[in-house]
Amino acid sequence: LGAFTWGFGYGVLAWGIPDELYAGWLRVLSPSRYGLRIPVDAMDRSPKERFVGHFPRGLDVWLNAEGQVMELHLSVAVDGEQHYKARGLTLQPTVVRRFLERIDLRYDPRRPAPLETRLSSGDRVVLGQGDQATTLEFIMLPREER
Repeated sequence: LGAFTWGFGYGVLAWGIPDELYAGWLRVLSPSRYGLRIPVDAMDRSPKERFVGHFPRGLDVWLNAEGQVMELHLSVAVDGEQHYKARGLTLQPTVVRRFLERIDLRYDPRRPAPLETRLSSGDRVVLGQGDQATTLEFIMLPREER
């Protein structure tokens, strides 16, 4: 009864917090690189897309090729209504992991468009497989962090 009361009270109080106070960030969790955070949102809150890979020029998040990251591996986008999506752009393993769920975003050349899924705070995106895989974490932080 106590847990239900606490959960209900917390839900009622947190319901009124607007999403505009928070912004999405990508955090690199890799043993070969420190935990760098990259904002996904644009400063003017317009739609934005961030690209992840190891192409030498023009990517928003550059990661080493040794971490099984392809030239153009993943993109994370936000629309005008602050919905975040991850889109797989390579044939190499790209997996979104969340509680009791695993989504494979590997690009299928037979499909007309890449696979995508909605992101929530705490989701982890694993690029590659095995011990050399690179992990990204999607987190929501207050806009004042920027």
